[in-house]
Amino acid sequence: MSEFNGEAYDRHAKTILKRMFGIYEESLLCNIDLVVGNNSFSVHRLILVTNSDFFKSKINDTTSEIILEDSDEILAESVKKTIKLFYLGEIDLQLHQVVNIIKFSKIIQMRELEEYCLAYLKKILDSKNFIFIEDFATQHGYLRLLKQTKAYIAKNYLEIIQEDEFLNMSCERLGELLQLDDLNVTREEQVFQGLKIWLQQNYESRKKHLDTLLKYIRLPLLSVQFILNEVKPLCYDSLNCCQMLLDTFEYRHNLEKRLGFPSLNSKPRKFFQQTVLIVGGEDKSTSGEIEICDANTDKWSTYHDLNNKTTNFGAVVLNNKLITMDGEFGGKTTNKVSCFDLVTKETTEFPAMQQERRLFAATVNDDQVFVIGGSNNKQISMNSVERYDLVTNTWTNVAHMLTPRCHPAIAVVGKEMYAIGGLDVSGNTLNTMEIYDTQQDKWAAAPPMKEKRSSCAAVAMGDHIYAIGGCNNTSSVLKSVERFDIKSKTWTSVASLPEPKYGHKAIAIDEKIICVGGRNSKSVLKYDPGTDKWTEHGSISEPRFRFNLLLTHVQIMKNEKIMKWIFEKYVSYFNFTQL
Repeated sequence: MSEFNGEAYDRHAKTILKRMFGIYEESLLCNIDLVVGNNSFSVHRLILVTNSDFFKSKINDTTSEIILEDSDEILAESVKKTIKLFYLGEIDLQLHQVVNIIKFSKIIQMRELEEYCLAYLKKILDSKNFIFIEDFATQHGYLRLLKQTKAYIAKNYLEIIQEDEFLNMSCERLGELLQLDDLNVTREEQVFQGLKIWLQQNYESRKKHLDTLLKYIRLPLLSVQFILNEVKPLCYDSLNCCQMLLDTFEYRHNLEKRLGFPSLNSKPRKFFQQTVLIVGGEDKSTSGEIEICDANTDKWSTYHDLNNKTTNFGAVVLNNKLITMDGEFGGKTTNKVSCFDLVTKETTEFPAMQQERRLFAATVNDDQVFVIGGSNNKQISMNSVERYDLVTNTWTNVAHMLTPRCHPAIAVVGKEMYAIGGLDVSGNTLNTMEIYDTQQDKWAAAPPMKEKRSSCAAVAMGDHIYAIGGCNNTSSVLKSVERFDIKSKTWTSVASLPEPKYGHKAIAIDEKIICVGGRNSKSVLKYDPGTDKWTEHGSISEPRFRFNLLLTHVQIMKNEKIMKWIFEKYVSYFNFTQL
């Protein structure tokens, strides 16, 4: 006599249950009445007892009827679906029935059915029903479902604002949404567009709420043009809103007074917070490693290794691509150019620069790559400048600098580039600065710095340019920092670094300056212009000093399966190399 195997037994069990359900549908041999509100259902007592301990405690051999208390609101259709589940182990749920089925599951103490319904709500959650599910989770205290719903709302903000559910939101609920720090947007302008869509649904009745809701938009993150074109026209009827816009302009253009506007939120939302990206660097050996720092945790990790052993190189990030100009390889100056795709991690060759150069600066302006100065194979400083056009895939010579420079710093402000310090053809350290107008293809002299600097870091932020550390004419490493006011054309000394640095890099992130690496330094420092103070900001993960590195910033966005890299269209960073 052979036994059923597992598969045969499963088929047998399902067949028996289907037969029992058929008997139930024909109302045959059903030996107990289940009374729910005004409805009565004849069921097999064995089915009730085996599906719920609640029924097991209520039913004995002589019980002919069981009346469920507090069940007047339970719909008959919901009970029928649950009874079918008792027999067949399956249930066909629909959104409008879930509330009743969950009520029924609580009465009969069937936790499995309750969990199944909650899982169903999570599965069908979309931009058309998120308010219903959020309200249900809040009302019944389902904290996990509520958390999942709020996460869905934040992640799908751009889809949600196009739906009727969003248009019918109350002012209070919209305010809660606009305050979320983890809205899945790449620009603060997208957050404002949601507010604008909601207002325009019924502007006359809703404009009174603009005072309340506009404060949740992170106005300092909006571009000036967007504020003038999109935000300002909605604010004419509100003095408070107009004052918020005036405060925003004052905040953007006056660093010293920023602490005086505590009501203005300038912190980027989590989904598009900028993340530091480091490429290469030298200590006892060269390195082509790319490291990233998570903006939320300040933790460093390795992203990729380029296996690039060049030194004194230049690099930029443009359209998700890391473009590297090799500088020096094996003691020889080169003009080789490579491209590393930061999304696919594939490397391709780009057209070579027209001139071999090392110790130069590189940057991006208006989607074009510029390499500035440097020295040639004879180690003589140059004043030549080349421009790479990604569309035509060609390098072109543009106007020469007024002064030959190697080890220069470069800062970008709009259509202008500022070449700062460096070494001249005689090896003397410079304190001069000159400005390149990309539209006129012309360099012009600018006021000199207070100190001579080469291999310093430079960064533009607002209406100011900072020159940080470097070496002076006596080869002394500097801690001093000075700031150039673009409007008044003057240099002013600001707080010095905690330690001397040269060969380091600096970038502006979230209205702070981040300074990384340098000769004999592996520290990461942060400068706050509002307080005029430098503080420690963690350290690079690898135990080396990261001299001659590329420092830039990127943006990351996470979803459930992949990390998608989103890089800024314009990237300001500075590359300086070994003395």
